[in-house]
Amino acid sequence: MVYSIQILRGVAALLVVLHHFNQMLPWKHAGLVMFGYEGDTGVDIFFIISGFVMVYSTENPEHAKPLTFGLRRFFRVVPLAQICTLLYFILLQGTPTGNVLLRSLFFVPLAPVDPPKFGWSLVPQMWTLSYELAFYLLFGLALIFTRRFRVVVATGLILFSIVFFQALLGGPFSWQPQGVHLPATHAGILPVEVMGVLGNPLLLEFVAGMLLAWNYRRAENSFRHGARRVQARVAAGILGAAFAAIYFSAFEDGHGLLNKHGYGALCLVTAALLLEASADRPSASQLAGKRMRFFMWLGAISYPLYLVHLGIVNSIVHYFPPAVVAVVGSGVVGFLVYVALSVALAALLHVVVELPFIRLGKRWARAREVPA
Repeated sequence: MVYSIQILRGVAALLVVLHHFNQMLPWKHAGLVMFGYEGDTGVDIFFIISGFVMVYSTENPEHAKPLTFGLRRFFRVVPLAQICTLLYFILLQGTPTGNVLLRSLFFVPLAPVDPPKFGWSLVPQMWTLSYELAFYLLFGLALIFTRRFRVVVATGLILFSIVFFQALLGGPFSWQPQGVHLPATHAGILPVEVMGVLGNPLLLEFVAGMLLAWNYRRAENSFRHGARRVQARVAAGILGAAFAAIYFSAFEDGHGLLNKHGYGALCLVTAALLLEASADRPSASQLAGKRMRFFMWLGAISYPLYLVHLGIVNSIVHYFPPAVVAVVGSGVVGFLVYVALSVALAALLHVVVELPFIRLGKRWARAREVPA
């Protein structure tokens, strides 16, 4: 396990949670600086981490078999997201149309507007899962051809997808995620929103993660001794400082590697990997320490935490007695209650839903394994 990646998962999820609840804080300016638009960086961290994990995990030849890869990723991502969608649909006051529910269940963006989100989803933050699944599809196709050169082939497929689908959409080409053109009407097999996802440069953040994993696997041991250890730590310090400067900078320009959230996230993930590569591997007793154990646990529940905090937790709170809602509706107390409730519900879903489906996916993958 790469411990820094596991910890960053928790950090990314927590950043997104704090970002969505920051408006409850009474000190508006401080809340915006700490958790406002900057908290959205968690999405870009997730994408880079996802690219890293796919390459790192498929170093194991058994995990790199296309069928095994597909089954493991399906059961890791899809069932929990669909259960959360149905839960939100049940809790939501003012039930949306069946078309909205159906599209959300199958991760199809809702409208040809506001790239790269394209109309959000029933559970708003689940717009990012359309990109996750698009990446899994392209990475899985690469595994059909090769495991050894999967990073090169997957990168080529992603670049081809961006260029090809933007050409099909017929607008000016853009490397900016928010600049992808969607026509008002399009006579094609795929909805324009799906083509907007497959042609969106936001997919390049997965490429960045893949390249980090490829380099990390080949260089991690060389950073643990001598001058290279010092160099790695100095570089990590510089990149960490760069992330802090970017995070607290005054401008806001969206997701993607060419924008603040994207290159800030890349600085943070690279810094964390350099620190881990230049450190001695932690012992079991160190991992059992309270501080490390908490952050590792937060990383473990990061996916359900990301899914439930906005929409589902808000809907649950609306069913509280009016006197309680009045207390937790805003302010520091409300902020803390919403965050705590999000973490508690995520922990419950992790144990009751997420882990059983992960185990099921692993069992099915093992049962259907064929010689590579």
